Amino acid sequence: MSIVATGIVLFSAGCTKKPLDQNPSGEYTTANYWRNQSDVIAGVLGIYNILYTEDWIGHDLYAYDDQSDDICVDGDHPDFKYIQNFQIDPTLQLIYITWPFAYEQIGRANNAILYIPKVPVMDSAIRNRSMGEAYFLRGYAYFVLSQIYGSVPLITEKNVTAASYNVPKSSVDSIRAQAESDFLQAASLLPETYDDADKGRVSKGAAWGMLCKLYMFEDKLQQAVQYGSNVTGDGNYALATHYTDNFTLGNQESNTEILFAVWNKNQEISNVPASAISTYFTPRAWQGWGFHHPTENFAESFEPGDSVRKKATLISVGDSIPNQTNMTTIGAGDAYQMFLGMAGASTGRMLPSMSTTGYCIKKYTAFMPSGDGGVDYDLKQPLLRSSDVYLLVAEAKIRLNGAGSGDVEINAVRKRAGLLPVSGAGMNQLIHERRVELAGENIRWQDLLRWDKDKLINLDTIVGKPKSASPLPPYNGSVVIPSRTFVRPKDYYMPIPQEIIDESKGVIVQNPNY
Repeated sequence: MSIVATGIVLFSAGCTKKPLDQNPSGEYTTANYWRNQSDVIAGVLGIYNILYTEDWIGHDLYAYDDQSDDICVDGDHPDFKYIQNFQIDPTLQLIYITWPFAYEQIGRANNAILYIPKVPVMDSAIRNRSMGEAYFLRGYAYFVLSQIYGSVPLITEKNVTAASYNVPKSSVDSIRAQAESDFLQAASLLPETYDDADKGRVSKGAAWGMLCKLYMFEDKLQQAVQYGSNVTGDGNYALATHYTDNFTLGNQESNTEILFAVWNKNQEISNVPASAISTYFTPRAWQGWGFHHPTENFAESFEPGDSVRKKATLISVGDSIPNQTNMTTIGAGDAYQMFLGMAGASTGRMLPSMSTTGYCIKKYTAFMPSGDGGVDYDLKQPLLRSSDVYLLVAEAKIRLNGAGSGDVEINAVRKRAGLLPVSGAGMNQLIHERRVELAGENIRWQDLLRWDKDKLINLDTIVGKPKSASPLPPYNGSVVIPSRTFVRPKDYYMPIPQEIIDESKGVIVQNPNY
């Protein structure tokens, strides 16, 4: 596979209720496609379409978070387990699969950025918005690539013009500078809000939020405060009234807190799974594949009074979910072990065989209201929330000005969770708050990596602790993953996929230490 595909599958878009829910209408090349406003709208939707892919945002990226202390991997993919245990080599399938979908998103965005300005007649607001979306989605892909691989090839619209795609890697700083430029362009072009017909598109707030996040990875703390405060100070991006609104069907579409999300839908779109995230996180006994399971250490990290976030995040032994009617009979022994004292709770609940730890992530699981036991794939997948930005601003302020400087932002998040405010919060409180607020959202491991690089934590002490299961029967606190060893600087990044190096005929070279 080439680094960037030059042809794209695009979708027509008339007057529709949801901009990302389109049916395929034909195949085009960049030579004959971008003719009018309708083509531009459909072409931009083609960039969003990559987000539905299970081998990209929908599933595979979460395998890297299995390296953290929060989650452990299950399932039948051995490469996931090798990554979790830092037994990584460039030939692993997952290491390769992540790459082409990132560059497919970049390739589609490059085409949009190159050709949209050449469309002769367009509404100027839609032209600007469409360019902003393309810049944002390209910047997002480059930001993720820089997190996973570090140095990667930099491909822009100039490469499309020159038909030059086999280029050497650029430095991490160069890749993030491109992402920064793209997010700044997006922020200047995107609207702050959309009407109902265009829900799901990225806004100015999404670009500001990603700038804040990028600057934190670059240790540009003042800039992080500047752009993050654009989000925290704008009512259009206010925290949702209830924490659960972020992960509840029917409450997500009008939620000001969700800045960027995969706009999942029940039916398949262009042969893409309806919702990869729901499929891979929903328990196996409840019609999912159950790949990622929280650890006991993570379950214990919630404060005793933090029931709102814990219940919204974790499915524990004996829990159920509204509309979950897939009634599987549990044997008498298991019923006694799991539901002692819970009258009538012997069917339709978690089975011992469905989780390696006795826990599952709840945020991506919902069931059809019809009561047929089917998973409801209308549930959206948040990729960036305002609360993430609030806590990044708090962190930047603490690191700039000392403990207590981020109390306002931390307490806004805590108040929404029904918790008492803190005073004089330092990095330990901030680290705790990010862990429980953003749990299961593919953020923990990247947070740990950047904190370790800045010597704010020691990853040795974190990965050196075994991952354990629930203390309840039949799990009995068993060790699921033994102590692991983190090697610096090697394990800060994945290797470049060997297949990519081979295809480039040596133009792209391997990362150090692999």
